[in-house]
Amino acid sequence: MPPHIKSKTRSDHVSSIVLKPGAVRRLIQQLQRPENAAMVALTVSAAVVLWAASVSWLPPFPFREDFVPPRDVVSRVDFAVPDPAGDQRARDAAAANARTVYENDPRPLEQMRGTLQSALNGIVSAKDYTPDVAEDWEQFLKAPAAPDETLPETEKRRLYDKFRTFYSKEGKLTALEQGVAAALSSFTKNGLMDTSAQAENKGNKAEVIVYPKGEPDSRRTVSISDLLIAQARNTLKKNLEIELSQLQEEESNAEVIDPIYYWLSSKLPGTLSKNEIATTNERQASIDKVPPVMRHIPSGEALAKGGVPLEGESLKLLQSEHQAYCDSLPLSKRVWRSMAIIGMFVALATLSGVYLAFKAPQVLMSVHNFLMFLSPVVGAVLISYWIDNAWRAELVPLMALGMLMAIVYRQELALLVSACAMLAVVFLVGEGLSTYVTIAAATATAILMTVQIRSRTKLIFVGVWAGVAAFATQVGVGVVVGQPLGLRLVEIAAWQAGWAIVTGFLLTGLLPFIEKTYGVLTDISLLELGDAAHPLLQELVRRAPGTYNHSINVASIAEAAADAIGANGLLARVGAYFHDIGKMMKPEYFIENQSGDGNRHASLLPAMSTLIIIAHVKDGADLARKHKLPRAIIDFIEQHHGTTLVEYFYREASRRNEKDPSSTEEVDESSYRYPGPKPQSKEAGVMMIADMIESASRTLVDPTPARIENLVEELTMKRLLDGQFDESGLTLSELRKIQDSVTKSLTAVYHGRVKYPSQQRA
Repeated sequence: MPPHIKSKTRSDHVSSIVLKPGAVRRLIQQLQRPENAAMVALTVSAAVVLWAASVSWLPPFPFREDFVPPRDVVSRVDFAVPDPAGDQRARDAAAANARTVYENDPRPLEQMRGTLQSALNGIVSAKDYTPDVAEDWEQFLKAPAAPDETLPETEKRRLYDKFRTFYSKEGKLTALEQGVAAALSSFTKNGLMDTSAQAENKGNKAEVIVYPKGEPDSRRTVSISDLLIAQARNTLKKNLEIELSQLQEEESNAEVIDPIYYWLSSKLPGTLSKNEIATTNERQASIDKVPPVMRHIPSGEALAKGGVPLEGESLKLLQSEHQAYCDSLPLSKRVWRSMAIIGMFVALATLSGVYLAFKAPQVLMSVHNFLMFLSPVVGAVLISYWIDNAWRAELVPLMALGMLMAIVYRQELALLVSACAMLAVVFLVGEGLSTYVTIAAATATAILMTVQIRSRTKLIFVGVWAGVAAFATQVGVGVVVGQPLGLRLVEIAAWQAGWAIVTGFLLTGLLPFIEKTYGVLTDISLLELGDAAHPLLQELVRRAPGTYNHSINVASIAEAAADAIGANGLLARVGAYFHDIGKMMKPEYFIENQSGDGNRHASLLPAMSTLIIIAHVKDGADLARKHKLPRAIIDFIEQHHGTTLVEYFYREASRRNEKDPSSTEEVDESSYRYPGPKPQSKEAGVMMIADMIESASRTLVDPTPARIENLVEELTMKRLLDGQFDESGLTLSELRKIQDSVTKSLTAVYHGRVKYPSQQRA
């Protein structure tokens, strides 16, 4: 052993053995990939959004209108609810106790004082005690306590003389006028209430609101006892005694003051008038100040009777109790419930993720694909949660989600995702078994029927049949869970059936947008796309009629073969129509379009001919993109040759290379292969077989069934051994069915015909 080479020790050999990482480590390595980390982040964000939007830390309200509880429902907590009857009584009491608003006009009091002054001046200035003077003097002698009491004439004359003599003195009338004004000042300020004003007061009987005339903002509260004229007379007498006390020269001088009181008390006018608008506003303000009257309900009290449908007041009472119960929940219970809901989201996401990883890896190929998958799931759950109580229409978004998944992906995935979404919704909104089973039955029916959408009315019929399933399931499950079989249950079932039909109409209108958004092709789109009047097909007929006929034959063969293995025959047929549109760019270089003018490849090197032949794949894909053909059709164009060898020109190049003595390098086989990719679907694999065998069958001199069968077997096995079907998903048994179908189709094309005499002579 050379000295510079160091031999490996045993430790080196041991350390060189590296075991495969465990499952946890592989998971961590996968999550470290940016795409997978982004998908996990999106899933977590979706769970957080669902958790927050659905208020998952609080239990949902478990009852719905028309639900018939099997037993009495009792309160779990003490709570209070509004008492409409008590509230109305309190409002009525407040209205009855509201203060009436009056406007005070003091002008009648001023006029009364003026009249008094005139009467006094007349008495004081009288020369004799005439009948007119006696009549005026009579008004000063009527006491309010005894208005009908009559004094002797001599007494009247004596009092008159004394009264006239007293007020004839200088300054007495002026002092009297000032004293009367002061005595009436409180009445001038607050007003006086006569019997008519008192009768108008329908509110508070103790107090009223008074404001001066023309000054509605200067309000004050006044006791009614201070305003009534009957009560005011006593106040007036006291005020006069105080204000006119300086006029009394001796105790008997009360005889010159009492007549003034008698006259004033008999003529006190009312000065208050009711303001209707202000009174109404005051009454409403008093009503508005009344706090809501609550009825307290203790825990354990029955809120709804068993066997009676929930509606109206009983349902509102249960809702109030549920709100009180939620408010009373401690933080620990809210946290535990949140963790349980998030755990459910994690479990459902894990289940769906495992299925996607093994059965639908295309969803996880990019963040965009995953987001397009996740968004409708989250949206359906949120919409179901938001419209559950108001419309009872949670069936619509969930059924629409299932139909969307069936259209875009596959039925198995649609069933799984719908089941997970329904489970989440049922837990979030607090629904029971009957609702879950009803939605599941309608959604499963719709998913299983959402296949081969070949007409615009197909989805409407899907909705109708889903409605039938919803109706029957709702009635059956309702009876099982104890709901009485009657009109109410039938109405609920009909309501669910109606929403299923609405969903069918909704998806019919949304179908074009779904196809465009997700790049999927339904049978309707394929039928429209396969119309012979399509501009690209018309251009292919004009430029390369031989290629067009070849495409038509391939389409017929591929459709039958795809149907034989359960693949989408219509997709294979329409894909075959467009698979060779790239040949219209240089049609004369393809044998089916060549006439008797010679072969264009005769003057070209094999490498150049190969480039021209291969270019029709790229040219076709470019044309398809330019004319906005769907991605699925572009895949047929790019994959129908896979990475196969352009065998004729490769052999020609090899032959020329062998004859050239100066050539030292072998012909590079990769330069003579199509760029691919290999067929990625069963339909693309079927079309590859149909395309190559249809072309090869034209070279058969005597296309008997046996020769056709041998040709099909030989070419199919050649492509199989070349690895062209490795990524298509085709199995060996399916390849055998494809071979049988292609053989039958070609045998039918080349079937023997009876030669008529004219043909024999010819």
